[in-house]
Amino acid sequence: MTKESSTTFRKVINQYPHFKRKLLWLYDLANAYLPFIIGTLTRFPAYIQNKMNSKVLAKPGTLSYAGGVFNPGALVLDNRRIFLLARSQVVPWFKARGKYRQYYLQGAPVGFILECQSLKITEEFVITRTTEFPNDESYAIEDFRLFRWKGMSMVNHSLIIKGKTDGFIYQEAVQSALSCFDETEKSFRFCALPKVDFPTEKFEKNWMYREHGEELLLFYSVNPYKVLALEVEGQFVFKTIINRQFGGKLKDPGGFGTMVSYSTNPIDFDDAHWLMVIHQIKYTSVGRCYYHWAVLIDNTTFFPVKITSIPIFSGKGARGRLPGYRYISSILNVENEILFFAGEGDVYVTVTKKPVTELSDLFVDI
Repeated sequence: MTKESSTTFRKVINQYPHFKRKLLWLYDLANAYLPFIIGTLTRFPAYIQNKMNSKVLAKPGTLSYAGGVFNPGALVLDNRRIFLLARSQVVPWFKARGKYRQYYLQGAPVGFILECQSLKITEEFVITRTTEFPNDESYAIEDFRLFRWKGMSMVNHSLIIKGKTDGFIYQEAVQSALSCFDETEKSFRFCALPKVDFPTEKFEKNWMYREHGEELLLFYSVNPYKVLALEVEGQFVFKTIINRQFGGKLKDPGGFGTMVSYSTNPIDFDDAHWLMVIHQIKYTSVGRCYYHWAVLIDNTTFFPVKITSIPIFSGKGARGRLPGYRYISSILNVENEILFFAGEGDVYVTVTKKPVTELSDLFVDI
């Protein structure tokens, strides 16, 4: 449309305000639902494959949370039980607007106990007791991961500082935090905002942790590859021990030119390696699509040594309103199988099993 014809069109349509309102309404409707329609039409056969290979553990309505449950951390309690800690939402994220905008970032941590073999949920509960967090209501917590340290069940998670403009709540800042979970009391105790020896950004997420002997390691970023060690225990002050740039596949595994981030805490893979999952986002016509790769870390040098030659998961075929949002948030090694726990569509918790041998066949040198 030329500039002249565009001007003429505006003059004509302004003479019919009722028709103009209808046209704008249809335009807004198309922008709201077109990605969903396109995504639905293009997600097959990946959607069918995902449904066949994964199991839904939580969904909208679980524990009365209409907005769903997603992005779980996972921890093996003993040889019979697995504990999951996930985020819930009062209403779905896509409805937390307009008259429901006060429900944005509203929800509570929720827990699940699973049988190791069947992955059947034997207990589920809402965690209502949280202590030593900020005293006001201007924060939210999400993206839980779990690890053991000195016999305690630790939670690394995001602490969102909420802002408000014209009645709308938004994320003003995000910090990486550490808390402790009491399995007996089913309570959450805030420990600290860990301190590092370099400047950080206003939005910090996906810091990963691993106990190693008497050390507590912090995996800060993929590239540059930064690993830190706990220096002052009481205050959770960490000191950089590795800071190295990597090229090749670790720098841009999908060739998307976007940032690569950690997804999971490291777990034991074999006697010499830890297993981690990293992710990279590809921007598509229907929004973001998450791709995940597995990485092996030498458990002596703490350097990455292998990465899968292809993504082990993509967001294609994800459950939920839009394809693309399948986020692997935790992994466990149980009887020669890796359990991949994910959030799908920001409303589901799912789990997928992969044999250790299947992953081993995909690894290539970094």
